[in-house]
Amino acid sequence: MRTVSATLATAQAATGRTPYIHLLLTSDDGLTTVDFSTNSVAYGNRILLIDHRESALDDRATIVLRNYDRTLPTSLVGYWTEIGYGDTTGAGNEYPGDGVGSGTKATSRLWVKAQQHITMGGKLLMILELEGMWAKLRETLLRIGSPPYYITDFTTYTVYGLIDYILTNQIDPVMDLLPLVEDDGIINTYYPPFSVNENKLFEDAGSAIYRLLKMTKSFLRALAGLEWEVIYPQSSDAVDMTYYSAQSPYFYEYTDRDHLALPNHIYLFFNNPTGDPNWPTILTAEAVNTTSQTAYANVAMIAVAPEVILQADGNNRAAAILSRVDAETVAGRLIIPHDCRMELYDRIEIVDTRGT
Repeated sequence: MRTVSATLATAQAATGRTPYIHLLLTSDDGLTTVDFSTNSVAYGNRILLIDHRESALDDRATIVLRNYDRTLPTSLVGYWTEIGYGDTTGAGNEYPGDGVGSGTKATSRLWVKAQQHITMGGKLLMILELEGMWAKLRETLLRIGSPPYYITDFTTYTVYGLIDYILTNQIDPVMDLLPLVEDDGIINTYYPPFSVNENKLFEDAGSAIYRLLKMTKSFLRALAGLEWEVIYPQSSDAVDMTYYSAQSPYFYEYTDRDHLALPNHIYLFFNNPTGDPNWPTILTAEAVNTTSQTAYANVAMIAVAPEVILQADGNNRAAAILSRVDAETVAGRLIIPHDCRMELYDRIEIVDTRGT
């Protein structure tokens, strides 16, 4: 959850509010900036719409700008921005990322990948199509070993260390993985035998990092400044924010979706590092969601992890697979007045007049 100043928190909760959007686009070489903020000196407020979507493995935005006088730049393709959403307060225009009262956490970086110019009914619009840091990972092919296949094997890095290595050595511009704060007990203790471009030639950084994350119970959250942080969501996490039906901060609508976690029984077979088709020293591990089994039935999933050789690591892998099956299922929908404090994986409590 982003930290904001007291004045911005008050402005967000007010019955009437004046939104402020910081929208500064910067060229790849950093030498040119274009300010489309709502108080832009050069252009005034040109923003008609921002459709900004952040999800576990993707982030993108569509920005619609008025260009009735044809003064906006002809091409902004390749420019990047980190949008700051806030309000006009008694202290000025505040937003997370302003570096003053509301801290340094703007939204994560987006790049303009396409630009449209639309004329209709006497109006001229410019539409920017932006993609974020996950897209940057997916378009980056890993070139770690020797050409032409760049096949590389790792054995001396933890999962956390491998993700950090990819972000800091393979991505342009260089990204950064913040020091570990939330630890699932796997991501920085398990040293996986990890091959790049061996089973799938010319693997991209996004798929490689997701393959690593699936060994754990953790997720990655993209941040401003080309930074990432590890998040380990748990049901025991403290509530970050509470919204109410009858008092501020309000919510408009909340849909709670309870679902069966299926599959609910993981059978893992492991310990075959040489790839012997007969699996001479096979080991097994199981993980069970007893709540789902009691409510429905035993629905099994069989998984293999030949590279895992220790029983403790096998137990952790089975538990991680079961955890991710449930965590990656959509659980509900909340509609609220825009709250710039919220981030992916924040824990929200909903209270209406009938209770929590």
